[in-house]
Amino acid sequence: MIELRTPVKAELVDPLEEWFNELIRCSWGLTADPTGTKFELFGYFDDAATAQAAWKELRAAFKQLPEKPAETSLDDRDWKEAYKAHLRPWTAGDLHWVPVWLRDEYPLPAGHTRLLFDAGMAFGTGDHPTTRLMAMRLLDFRTTRGPKNFAAARVVDAGCGSGILALSAALLGCKDVFAFDRDPEAVTVSRENLIANEMSANAIECVNAGIEAALKNRRADLLLANIQADVLSIHADDLAAAIAPGGTLAMSGILAAEVDDVRAAFEPVLTSAWKYDVPDELEKFGDSRVMGDWCDLVFQRPTSNI
Repeated sequence: MIELRTPVKAELVDPLEEWFNELIRCSWGLTADPTGTKFELFGYFDDAATAQAAWKELRAAFKQLPEKPAETSLDDRDWKEAYKAHLRPWTAGDLHWVPVWLRDEYPLPAGHTRLLFDAGMAFGTGDHPTTRLMAMRLLDFRTTRGPKNFAAARVVDAGCGSGILALSAALLGCKDVFAFDRDPEAVTVSRENLIANEMSANAIECVNAGIEAALKNRRADLLLANIQADVLSIHADDLAAAIAPGGTLAMSGILAAEVDDVRAAFEPVLTSAWKYDVPDELEKFGDSRVMGDWCDLVFQRPTSNI
């Protein structure tokens, strides 16, 4: 295993994150020091040739990066320990995401729910604001629906990565959870995380598919789409059609600077498909929360529209 690592300037962090978010499978990551002022770019690769090719591609997009990063050869043990250093527990309400190797070290409050996870090489460590924003929307949906209706709800995790959102929904009590990702590695990791949590094999359905194929003839009461702004906009029709009357479409992978563009893309679609009454001021169209430089965008389909 080859590790590449280099310091990066603060102004590169957001563009790099946006670029990484567009990759089907990402071997890159970013860390910040405790002050949030110093940043480091890192990447892990199977061999030196793959690492050098990846750096060449990245530097072609970001010429401000140095010509050569620090390169370290890691054995399996070193790689596993380095990888673990970038994954940390996270909590929202009574939901706790815990790296599987911290299983016996993390104290879980009584009555709370714990998801054990290992992202492997799939996108979705739970450490990114886009994933956390969707987890908060999942908890909001559960509160609004109540335990009985939440258990019966149809939840879809679009672009599931490591399956962290789909598995959270199932662990919280939802009985009908469907997840998909166009990266086959994501499906493999999601199923491994299901086993790590000692869940039944049918707790979630997880398939390798793109948006159009996965959502064809499917209806969801809650659709969590943590993808990216341009893909969400392109597939506005598919996403809107998959929401049942009274259902919720929650999307992330959107930079705060992009949210108005996504709103504009969904305005004609929801006006037509849902008979949605779009307010005169576009910025009031859809509920949005901001976390750092990222945000989500949520639309509620009217119950009366079929």
